[in-house]
Amino acid sequence: MKVLWKIILLLIIVLLVFYIIDDRVKENKPLESPVKHGTAIPVPGKGAGLPLPQAARPESGISLFVGKSVSNLREQIGEPDRIEPSGYGYDWWIYNKDRELMVGVLDGKVNQVYTADLSSDVEPFKIGQDVKDIYRFTIVESEVGVQIGESEYTFTLNSDDVNNRLLIEYENVYAQLYIDGEDGELEGIRFIDPITLILHQPYDMAYMGEIVSADRPSSTMQIEVDRAMERQILDLTNVYRKSHGLEELLGDYNLTVVARKHSEDMALENYFSHESPVTGDLADRLKEAEIEHRKARENIAFNYVDAIEAVHGWLNSPAHRNVLLEEDLTHLGTGAYGKYYTQVLVRKTVEEKRQQ
Repeated sequence: MKVLWKIILLLIIVLLVFYIIDDRVKENKPLESPVKHGTAIPVPGKGAGLPLPQAARPESGISLFVGKSVSNLREQIGEPDRIEPSGYGYDWWIYNKDRELMVGVLDGKVNQVYTADLSSDVEPFKIGQDVKDIYRFTIVESEVGVQIGESEYTFTLNSDDVNNRLLIEYENVYAQLYIDGEDGELEGIRFIDPITLILHQPYDMAYMGEIVSADRPSSTMQIEVDRAMERQILDLTNVYRKSHGLEELLGDYNLTVVARKHSEDMALENYFSHESPVTGDLADRLKEAEIEHRKARENIAFNYVDAIEAVHGWLNSPAHRNVLLEEDLTHLGTGAYGKYYTQVLVRKTVEEKRQQ
């Protein structure tokens, strides 16, 4: 009998150790954008009104779409797979079947193009290009000027920006280079027109003259924008996973509801944390939603311009990157509420995967 009790006690100890070490539910530190958007610094004066020197625009590639009519886009690429709103007044044209491309469209003209697709022509760069080559052949500045009429705007890149989020100026178009800081390669690129760059304010900005801002979406429109951001976060997560040789994650409605509620909770309760004063931690939320899993992970972010910036932020934060690129995860739910973003990633049980 004593032997039996010893065996039972030993099994209990082993199970407790396994439970502690297993780390089934993991939450990273919250990731907040290093740029305080909407806090541009006015500088006395109206601006000199003198044209700033600009490098010649690339002669080929997707940057040529910027500033042109959408009819040109349709002729060369075709109709988008979906069209969805942004929080800045323009629409996103999403291409994600034959190619991976996000195109901003306002009043029938293209104002920006983003891609992380290896097959895309992003002249004068290449997706996957070594960052050392970019520095060797490109003039990289820590301060970049934009001029619209008599108003002047100056973006200042901090040390992190210089390492993984460069801003390169060309004639009437700017290139935002999204660098994978760990691999040292170009992960994605956005070609954007001057006015939209100023609307986004993706870097610290000072200005002389008039500030440019977008109208706040109505509450109904904001819901549509949030749903669009959720889809884009899923798309971009899978683009990055594919480029790193990993399986894509399946979108999961129930996980999306959990993620969405947490983003909403953070916004309405005015906090930024994995731990909610209302719903507890991730384990509590998954239990409440009756979601079975082998392991669960959560990334949250705040105050990023859009889905592109948020996912890139996660990619260049070591702990969040590990979650984003964790090999054996299977499903993803994304939640957006204004500038609050949540990812809930899980590895589901074999039985649950069969049911799906």
